[in-house]
This record gives sequence, structure tokens and C-alpha cells, in this order.
Amino acid sequence: MKARPGKAVPQIAGAGVCCLDHIFSSPRIPWGETVQIEESRVQGGGLVATALVACARLGASCLLFSFLSHDEVGVRVASELAAEGIKLEGVAAIPQGKSPYSFIHVDSRSGERTIFHQAASGLEGAVLPDLGRIQDCDVLLVDDYYPELAVEAARTARRKGIPVVADLTMIPPKNLALFRETTVLIAPRMFAAQIGHAEDLPGALRAIHKLGPETAMITLGNKGYVYSSPGGQGRGKAFKVEAVDTTGAGDAFHGAFAFGLARGWETGRCAEFAAAVAAIKCTKPGGRTGLPTLPQTIHFLRRNGRLDWAEFERN
Repeated sequence: MKARPGKAVPQIAGAGVCCLDHIFSSPRIPWGETVQIEESRVQGGGLVATALVACARLGASCLLFSFLSHDEVGVRVASELAAEGIKLEGVAAIPQGKSPYSFIHVDSRSGERTIFHQAASGLEGAVLPDLGRIQDCDVLLVDDYYPELAVEAARTARRKGIPVVADLTMIPPKNLALFRETTVLIAPRMFAAQIGHAEDLPGALRAIHKLGPETAMITLGNKGYVYSSPGGQGRGKAFKVEAVDTTGAGDAFHGAFAFGLARGWETGRCAEFAAAVAAIKCTKPGGRTGLPTLPQTIHFLRRNGRLDWAEFERN
């Protein structure tokens, strides 16, 4: 993947889900018992939406394409995104429908989370938004929550030579067309198992390439990540932090990687930067609370990164 010329203020678009998360933290207990909730909060969530919030916190100009109803959930989700500076002209209405939301249990001992999700309803009455503004962006983020939206957005981007960074599941045949339009696929380790390579990460990366993406990356939680790109293969370590909540860590990784790509960085630098943003996020409760700014991330990398980040602190 050839890096695009970097911009001081990257323009990043996203096509995917935005929802409302009801997050509560407590010890993990056997099913059917009762436990005291230690902390709770309600805030916006969703794969692409949270990835865009990560980009906005880092200093990018962001535009979202998605669907929301005008119900109480949708109004709150839109309000929070607007407060982060994300443009919402590409969010289409769900007439007579309901916006998506989740209940998320965070294990207060490990920081790992379990998600209970209610999908959007009434989409049969929704119309795809105008995707023309994608051509003005440097990178497009997509997930597969709304497959038709994602495919059309990705095709629009690829026609203009704009890289597509994707967070997808392996559910054929729904996503096969989307894989072919993806430039960078960043997937969790469970994805390797889904494609028959649970214990063979090099094989999983090769299998991802065969699906279409030029750059394949598998995140391994606290074990780091591996990747394969036109510029070569690599492996990186996860940063050691005191993890409070892993909710949104993958979304933060996707968003930060897209930000680096828009700045013109090569794959290894994008990945280390993304790992830092995801690690910092995990030190605070909630999917978005801990998302850092660019100066905070570079400061963290200056102390903990493998690469030299001095020149990026000056820029």
C-alpha cells in the first residue's frame, strides 16, 4: 500500500454504525446470581462512530455516514457526535424505526467486556445517504453493520483512489464484495479462527490477502499485533497499561490507524500509533472517555514506543 501525501488536518470519513452504549462495571459472577454494580455510564458507541471520535480527538476533520431514528437514543447519539466536531450530514433518518443500542458488562477485575446489542429497526424505510463527499476525504473507515451502505461507500472511495480501512466479520456471502473493496483489514484474533487459521497467523494473513485487502492486520489483545502489507510484514507488542475497560479498544485502533494513514505514514508506524491510542483508551472507563489527543499520544510514544517519534512531537 503506497502512502498518500500527508495533511496537517486529515479528512476522514466513516460509513457504519453509531449507537448508544449503557456500560456497567462489576465483578464477573456465575449466571443467575446478583452482584453490586461498581460504576456505570451511558455514552455513544458503535464501531465506525467511535473510530471517528478517536480521529477527531487526534485532530482530524471527520464525516459520518450512518442511520439513526429521531428517537431519544438517536438524538443523544447525534448530540454527542456533534459535540466531538463530527459532521453528520451523511446520517440518514430511519422513518418509524428505532436507533441501535447496547448494554455492556465490563469485568472490573480484568477490564474485558461482554456486549448485549439491540439492532436498529425500521431500516426498510431508510434511504442511503448521498456518498459524494467521500471523494474529498483522505481515508474511509467502514464496518459491516449496514452492508449496503459500506459497499457503496467503499466503492465510491476506491474509484477515487482513497484507501478503505475496514472492521469486518467473516459472514459470507454478505461481506465478500466488501472485502474486495477494502485496502486495510484490521481484524481480531477470532477472525483468524473464522477463516480456518486459528493457530496459523501467517496463514491467516495470506487468507485475508486472497479476500482482497492489500494490507492485512490481526490484533492479538495484550499480545500485540501482526501485519502483512505491500511494504513487508511485521509484528508489534501491546503497550503495558493498567487496563480499566477494553470497550472500544478495537475501534480506537482502527481510527488511529486511519489517522496515521491519512498523514502518509507507513504501515508499521500507523500500527504502533494505533496500539498506543488503544492502550491509552483502556486506562479509562467507557468506549470514548479515555481517547487521547495527538500530543498525549505522541508523549506516550516518546516514552514507550519502539520507533522514533521526536519529529512528530514537533509537528
